[in-house]
Amino acid sequence: MANSIAQKLKIKDGFTLRTINAPDDFKKHLAPLPAEVTISSSAKNFQQIHWFILNKAQLDKELPKVMPLVKGEVLCWCYYPKGTSKIQTDLTRDKGWDNLLKNDQFHWISLISFNDTWSAFAFRFKTAADEKKAAQPKERPVLDYIDPKQKIVRLPDDLAVVLSKNKKATAFFESLSFSNKKEYVEWIVTAKRPETRQERITGTVERLLKGWKNPRNL
Repeated sequence: MANSIAQKLKIKDGFTLRTINAPDDFKKHLAPLPAEVTISSSAKNFQQIHWFILNKAQLDKELPKVMPLVKGEVLCWCYYPKGTSKIQTDLTRDKGWDNLLKNDQFHWISLISFNDTWSAFAFRFKTAADEKKAAQPKERPVLDYIDPKQKIVRLPDDLAVVLSKNKKATAFFESLSFSNKKEYVEWIVTAKRPETRQERITGTVERLLKGWKNPRNL
């Protein structure tokens, strides 16, 4: 399981990271890094791109320059300001990425919380393995708990019992959007072990009391 930021970003020994608009403290937040990792804003050969974007206008302006850099197995991380940061932005997890999403040759990898200011997601070109996996029927346990048409989320019994004992957490959960409610439920029902599921139920209440809209606070 990935624990450090570098692990979540899939940075490996010997990688070169090409940065675009990275803040001065970027490297500090990556520590500890794997061995012999190079960070450069002008590298010609690299395994990853780390692109910081403040708003949609900047995204659309820089997109034509950045896209040619994403080739082969290069992984591109896009960082955008969190809604809880003090940076004014019109980008969210779900909005503002229209021009980037037009390219259907990309495979979308991960969505992580980088720090208190930035969230990030990654993409790269699709491989044959990606295409094969996409063609296979997907089984998602959360589908037993949601009605996408009616925008209704049914609570798992064990979560319902715990929430019934905490009115504040329940009230905040009920105020969430359909998508955010679904994320919490999916986080719980995808746990592979009973102890993990119990930890996530407890963690759900803790996060709701903190005002987190989803398990990763993105």
